[in-house]
Amino acid sequence: MLPAIQSPFSGRVEGGIFERLRKHIMYNPIGDPGIWHTCMAPPLSEVPAAMGKFIYWALLTVVIILLGLYFWWRERKLRKKMQANITTQKNKATLELHTFQSQMDPHFIFNSLNAIHSRILSASTEQASVYLTRFSRLMRMVLENSSREWVSLEEELEALELYIQLEQMRFDDRFDYTLNCQPSCRDALVPPFIIQPFVQSAIWYRLLQRPPENRGRLSIEVGRKNGELRIRLEDNGLARQSAFNNLQQKTAYTRVAAERLRLLNDRYQTQASVTSGHLYDAHHQKTGTYTIIHLPDVNPASKPEETVFFQ
Repeated sequence: MLPAIQSPFSGRVEGGIFERLRKHIMYNPIGDPGIWHTCMAPPLSEVPAAMGKFIYWALLTVVIILLGLYFWWRERKLRKKMQANITTQKNKATLELHTFQSQMDPHFIFNSLNAIHSRILSASTEQASVYLTRFSRLMRMVLENSSREWVSLEEELEALELYIQLEQMRFDDRFDYTLNCQPSCRDALVPPFIIQPFVQSAIWYRLLQRPPENRGRLSIEVGRKNGELRIRLEDNGLARQSAFNNLQQKTAYTRVAAERLRLLNDRYQTQASVTSGHLYDAHHQKTGTYTIIHLPDVNPASKPEETVFFQ
């Protein structure tokens, strides 16, 4: 039998940790007098309290982590939106500059002034006066509308006709043109100078490639169809096999116009686009080219709202 061991805590104040230590059970499982083990079972009343504290701190930690992740995700999302907005504004400013440069093309201005000068020297003062008047009106419209995001279709067609008439006079009436617009479309709003690059491409790279004795023909029709504004251009110019890859879609000005339409779609969630193709006769021979500009049907009472930045 093991000798009795006197507790070192006998005679001291009991309670708390001393009370628990007093309830120790001391034993020697292997009979070695130098090895004694002490086991203590905590009071059952303290287990729920300890478990409750653990759950409380665990939940608090999880909530703090989730809140941190949420604010990190929100900050990242806002930064991405801000960066996208800055990029969009930068692209818009660049495209506006390119649009202005395409309208104030030095080649076009130089040739126009040369044409006016030649008519003055040839004593065709009346023609020179008409040419100069149209040229000055076109330049004024370019300066006024280049910074605007939307212009009326009537203004756009007026500037387009001035441009076509100047090109007609400059190239000695080597082509004719017709422009038909539904009266109900006159109040529509369109991006400024969105048609002119495609007309310029048709004149320079197709109509003027025809033999001088064969007059070219350019047709422009504007109307509404399937809830959109459609502008259809047709010409009987030289329809090359690679017209769309090298001449129609790849000129500098048509690329700028296509990029402006893409920016318009991104900013206002519209479906503006451009489609092109060849015209054929009954014998399946190419007779020309068509281009269709699809624009949103916008008027002063239904201007599209810009996409909300902060959501």
